[in-house]
Amino acid sequence: MKRNVVIAIMLALTCIFSACTGAGNESSSAESSTPVTEYGEFETALRFLVTSDTHVSSVTDTSAIRLGNLLTSAYAYAQTQDYKKVDALVVAGDLTNYGQPYEFEAWKKVVSDNIKEETQLITVMGNHEYYCNLDDLSVGEKNYKENMDAEDNKHVVINGYHFIGVSTYGEGDYSADIQWLENALASAAEDDPEKPIITFQHHHIKDTVYVSAEWYSMHSKELNDAYSKYSQVINFSGHSHGPINNPTSCFQKDYTLFGTGTLAYFEMTTGMTYGTVPPGADKAGQYYIVEVSVDNRVRVLPYNLLTDDFFKTADGKEQLVYEINDLKDKSTWAYTKENRADKSAAPVFAQDAAVTVGTVTAMSAEITFPQATDDDCVYSYNIVCTPNDGEKKEYNYFSEYYFEPMPEALTFTLAGLASETEYKVEVYPVDVFGKKGECISASFTTDAKEVVDYVSENEVNFTGTFTNFDSVEDLTASENNLAYGGKVNGDIYVGTWNSAEADANSRFELTQNGYQGSNALSVWSDGRDNQGLYIFATEQNKNTASFPSTAYLRVWVDFTDVEFRKANFGLVSPTGDLYTTDESDNVPNLFFYYLAEGSTEWVEYKHGGDGCFGKEQSSSVKGFKGWMAFPVKDFTYRYGTGSGTGTGGEAYPLNEIAGVYMFWNYAGSTTSGTKFVLDEIQLVEDYTVFEEYNK
Repeated sequence: MKRNVVIAIMLALTCIFSACTGAGNESSSAESSTPVTEYGEFETALRFLVTSDTHVSSVTDTSAIRLGNLLTSAYAYAQTQDYKKVDALVVAGDLTNYGQPYEFEAWKKVVSDNIKEETQLITVMGNHEYYCNLDDLSVGEKNYKENMDAEDNKHVVINGYHFIGVSTYGEGDYSADIQWLENALASAAEDDPEKPIITFQHHHIKDTVYVSAEWYSMHSKELNDAYSKYSQVINFSGHSHGPINNPTSCFQKDYTLFGTGTLAYFEMTTGMTYGTVPPGADKAGQYYIVEVSVDNRVRVLPYNLLTDDFFKTADGKEQLVYEINDLKDKSTWAYTKENRADKSAAPVFAQDAAVTVGTVTAMSAEITFPQATDDDCVYSYNIVCTPNDGEKKEYNYFSEYYFEPMPEALTFTLAGLASETEYKVEVYPVDVFGKKGECISASFTTDAKEVVDYVSENEVNFTGTFTNFDSVEDLTASENNLAYGGKVNGDIYVGTWNSAEADANSRFELTQNGYQGSNALSVWSDGRDNQGLYIFATEQNKNTASFPSTAYLRVWVDFTDVEFRKANFGLVSPTGDLYTTDESDNVPNLFFYYLAEGSTEWVEYKHGGDGCFGKEQSSSVKGFKGWMAFPVKDFTYRYGTGSGTGTGGEAYPLNEIAGVYMFWNYAGSTTSGTKFVLDEIQLVEDYTVFEEYNK
């Protein structure tokens, strides 16, 4: 169960710290420096570690290696101190990816190989522990109890200090445990009202720490009401994967809260052009070392496994330390809105800072600019491109503050621009509290658009057809996926969406149930995990590769019997770069369109928060039979695919494609193995116009 510790926090060092850089050195440190406190001697009575979202599936996972290094680095640090023990390791959920027994075994193997007898392990369940069976959540709970810990909620006393943890049930449900939590908190406070109470749960409490406005428990109010009775509560939560070097990862109001970071990959707030997962997101290995003194003072030390050192303050000169000196006097707390956000100044560029324009094409422009500075932390940049005639475009990119050292300059490609147009580009710095500074600017003119004639070597009905399967007698499976390091050696790849090798559980065949009874593609999977379909253009199948326009992807579908949990479409470039709507989380105007068979009226639908359609996205397409259309401008680059040189958030920039992509995951109401049909895959200027093709 989650355990909230009410603590009063004194003045802290400046709350800006830079994060991981590159692949880094992920081995543990041999020596760590002692944090400096301005409050005199700190005689340690308790030391524990906090992390979450380790997402381990096997002992060879990068996150599993980081988990081992977490323990090694903590023990190395402890040996440099007068108090040399590490009393506990607290893990606030999402230990695994799917809550499978073999994943728990791998997780325990890594920990047992690195943990000392002196250190007590305390874990709670996260939502991923239930992913083994979303139709029956009791399976995930059973797997955890049988393979990890017989108790899902925890109340443990170590060195006289109470640790209280609450496990989620599925996606953030804590309703059955609130009374248990209230009783545990009351017991801890009665035992010693002066000591901090350490509490933890997987999900954030809404509108507290970083990302909690978007990633939080549905029972935030009930949890908050329980914790708020005790100012000595210190609460740790995960789920969001937000970097702990963001100053807002620490928050105080009635008690103190910390976001725990991740050992797997960063995921942050919505609103960025490339979505919530930024380029280099896998360079994330963060945890807290927490110490309590004999007189109940607390200090929290954020540690960066990729640099193998403690995080630094903004100037990079000192170690970042959150110091909590009084658990009762809230007037001393440094991390309240009044003491930070309200006093924060807007970020500024240096006087000589300038925007440099690099490569310019008909639809894009590359810009480079130096970082601004801020008294807290430069969070992101708002980039506005205003044409001399037409509608302006805006882009938002993180400052990459989560890498350590923070890059001195940033380069971004602004895509989706109009050809032969003069633009003024303005770059505004934004801090972690949303305060925007003055801009720097430049101008450029885009090139003329390339003229491409449509030519199909296959039998097709409409101009802009990529393939309609009418000329196909049989289809060859590609054993590899171009987007994830493979090479095209067949017509179609189907399998795990982000793998280079095909999956035997996912299959396809030709059917005659397509548009007007023509040849079409039937697809299915024997599992419910995330699947990907890649249809390639090759010299053998003669699928069209170049198009006059790529404004819309239009596809005839038959989803009569299938219910998707999530699904989306996309395109693959000649170098294997993957562009999909899945990269556009929580974009408010992410629309697609449907023309039912026999109807003359197109209907507008909206993708859900994950850039997908489907039951979980409040945009179910069960029963759809007819045409679907998707604006290609909404297909944006997925970091790390293909050439690896694309820019996250960049719209599809070419008139040439190597393939059409579809991601899907069956919903609970659809049994695995259910087939669906795709036909008449086209790239067109106007999705409402069906222009007959004449060679």
